[in-house]
Amino acid sequence: MKNIDFFIGIDGGGTKSVGCLVDVQGHLLATAITGPTNYLRKDEQQIIGRILKLVDKLCSQVGCVGKKPRAMAVALSGLGTQQTRTRIRRMLDKNQCAATVIAESDAAAALAGAFAGQPGAILIAGTGSIAFGKSAMGRVYRAGGWGYLLGAEGAGFDIGRNGVAAALEDWDGRGEKTVLRPQLETFFQVKSINEAVPEIYVNYTTRGALAQFAPFVFEAAKAGDSVALQIIETAAGRLAEHITALAPRLDKNRTVQLALLGNIFKSKKLLLPTMHRCWQAADCNVQIIEPRFPAEIGAIFLAAPEKVQLKDFLENLKASYGEKY
Repeated sequence: MKNIDFFIGIDGGGTKSVGCLVDVQGHLLATAITGPTNYLRKDEQQIIGRILKLVDKLCSQVGCVGKKPRAMAVALSGLGTQQTRTRIRRMLDKNQCAATVIAESDAAAALAGAFAGQPGAILIAGTGSIAFGKSAMGRVYRAGGWGYLLGAEGAGFDIGRNGVAAALEDWDGRGEKTVLRPQLETFFQVKSINEAVPEIYVNYTTRGALAQFAPFVFEAAKAGDSVALQIIETAAGRLAEHITALAPRLDKNRTVQLALLGNIFKSKKLLLPTMHRCWQAADCNVQIIEPRFPAEIGAIFLAAPEKVQLKDFLENLKASYGEKY
C-alpha cells in the first residue's frame, strides 16, 4: 500500500457519479465513475454503497486501498438542505471512509470547480435551472433551483413543454403557425399533433422526458421560426433573472464573473444576446468565463479549502488535470 496523503472529491448526479483522488501536493492521481447518487431518489443505502464503491475504485488505481483520505467531499444532487447534508455525512462517518467527510450539493462543487474556490457565479441550465454565487467575503448565495413544478425557468423542461404547447396552440387556432407542429407530428408519428396528447400524458410526464423536446425548439429558432424564437427569448430572460437577483448580493457594483454550465448552454449563441440585454437593463456587468475545473475537482476544494490559496497546489492540479483530460 502506497504511503500517500490524499483527498477525494465526488460529484454525484442523476445519471452518473464522478470521483477523483488528489494528493496533498495537488496531483490528480485517479478518476472513476459509478452510477447515479441523486439524493432525491431517497435510496440512501444504494447511494452510500455507490460512494463506497467509487472510493475503492479510486484507491485501487493508486494502490492505497484501505487507507483513509485526509478529507473527502461528497457533492450530490438533491442535497439542498442542511438536514439532508448532515444525514449523508453521518452515514458516511459510520462507514469510516475518511478522516473528515464533507457533504454538499452538486451545485456547490460546480461553483468551487468553476472558480477554483474563488468568488464568482455559475448558472446551470439542463433539465432544470439554478444559480449559485460566492462573494468576495466568502458568502454563498443561490437563486432558483426549486424544481420543475415551482421553477426550472428557462431550462430544458420549461423550453420543451412550451414547444409542445405552442404546437397544440397552432393546431387549435389559439396560437401562431409554427414549424414545431409538423416537427413534433413527425416525432410522434401522428397525422395531427393533438393525436399525440394521450401518449404525452402517459410517457412524457416526467421533467426529463419533456426536456427532450427543447432541441426541437432551438432548431426551429435557428431556422427563424417566430414562435420558437419567442420561446427562446423568454427562456433567456428567465435565465438572466437568476444572475440579476444574485448580482447585488455578490458585489455592490453588480459586477459578476459567470460560468455557464449545462446542456442548454450548448445553444448559448441564441440565448446570450437577450441575456446581456436583460443584465444591461438591470445595471449588471456580467463577464462570461470558461470554468477552470469540473465539479469533481470542485469537491476537492470543498474537502481541502486551505489548499485553494496555495499556488503550487493549483499549478500541480492544473497540470495533472490537463494530462488526464
